[in-house]
Amino acid sequence: MLYNYFMLGYIFALISSIFFSFYIIPRKLSKLTPVNFSFFMSIGFFVSTVILYLFQPLLKFHESFSPALFLSVIAGVIWATSFVLFVSSIDEIGLSKSNQWKNLQGPVGVILSLLILGEWSKINPIFAILAAIAVFLSAVAFTTSDKSSGKSNLKGIILATFSALGFGSVAVIQKYVTAQTGVYTQQIVWSFSIFLSLLIFLIINKRLKDVFKSPFKQISLSLGAGVIYLGASLFQLFSYSYIPASIAFTIIQMNTFWTITIGILIFREIDLKKYYKNVLVGFLLTALGILFLFFARK
Repeated sequence: MLYNYFMLGYIFALISSIFFSFYIIPRKLSKLTPVNFSFFMSIGFFVSTVILYLFQPLLKFHESFSPALFLSVIAGVIWATSFVLFVSSIDEIGLSKSNQWKNLQGPVGVILSLLILGEWSKINPIFAILAAIAVFLSAVAFTTSDKSSGKSNLKGIILATFSALGFGSVAVIQKYVTAQTGVYTQQIVWSFSIFLSLLIFLIINKRLKDVFKSPFKQISLSLGAGVIYLGASLFQLFSYSYIPASIAFTIIQMNTFWTITIGILIFREIDLKKYYKNVLVGFLLTALGILFLFFARK
């Protein structure tokens, strides 16, 4: 019975990793600025969470308000900032390479869960650190298989790395809030905070009017990304209900495999014939990093 309970957590995390790969694809097809794309994406995410919440009579979930939900507001601000940084890094160095640097969020999330959530009793810090090193070297391997300038590379790496710190922090907050209140109410508060953060930014910078002049096709791509992200977020929070954040977040980092494959095969971001050794090393190091995180469990 306990085995089945944990297996549900693993399955939810794996499904989440697939959604995490697909929700960012619309960015590669969009010509909007990072902030504008993020804004419409936040609208799609928030509206879809509200619609999902309206199915409460059918889903039969019962969640009560908790002061912990205020942390979701903070998480929304952090996530909004991190997402803009991540989208900006994609514009600089492409989906495959930016995703690798962003996936430093895995070790960041594990280490923070270890320190803040007290999961130290379930995690071996040595393996967590080894995982961080493996993921870092994997990102380096993919970045060296590059045609872009060193300056562009550096900027993209910095943006993606800062986004990783933000996403890793948000994961810890979400795990805590999930334990206190559940999934659906948290998503409403969190997604609204993301939307509101970006809206305030646009208003302060007097860019709101220009945002709505964007072509409908471009807006629809962003809205679609938000709807897809609902799947990533929902299954991630479901997994937190069954297994520790350090384990769930590890499995979710498998989105690396799907994302890099998409970046290479569909968007031709890396010349596979020329840089196949870099790609192979990058994949192996990524797998090693995930393996280390699994071994990190006591």
